Amino acid sequence: MINWLYTNWAKLSLFLAVIAAVPIYIFIKPENFLLFLIWLQLPIYLLHQFEEHNWNGFKNYVNRNVFKVKEGDFPLNDKIIFWVNIPIIWILIPISSGLSFANIMFGLWIPYFAVFNSLSHVIISVRNREYNPGLLISLILGIPVGIYALIIFYSYIHVPALISAISIFFAVLLHILVFSIIRRNYKKQDNR
Repeated sequence: MINWLYTNWAKLSLFLAVIAAVPIYIFIKPENFLLFLIWLQLPIYLLHQFEEHNWNGFKNYVNRNVFKVKEGDFPLNDKIIFWVNIPIIWILIPISSGLSFANIMFGLWIPYFAVFNSLSHVIISVRNREYNPGLLISLILGIPVGIYALIIFYSYIHVPALISAISIFFAVLLHILVFSIIRRNYKKQDNR
């Protein structure tokens, strides 16, 4: 069962994006537009995961183009992809979004995270002059909606500098954690 999850979880992302978007649009948008923009990051990110991982595109892209591994044990494998994505996107983002009902500041890191992740796809694409899995949703939704959420956030709410710094730091820290997990597995594979 767990191996099935490792290889098929991304297929569920498309379905979950639609399921999540409907109540977010119906119940949260009319009540609190800023909270809606925080929650909206979840279905956008689920669509991003579908584009990125459904056909093993990102895994193959990173292994071949970043780590230069053509065959054998790939440093970026299904298990690592699962354990990087599920805790952050399927657990941490909904928890932080839920806490935003009590205090909107709990959700500020989420659009920063979305923008940073989307920009990483754009930077890789520009550097390599080619598409990488995840780029389309990054360009169409990730960057525009994330930046728009941040503009609205800062336009309507006084955000203390410390909260902004913590939110940015947390979003960057999560990316560093993800990259270090993947890099550590690469070094472990390389030492075999």
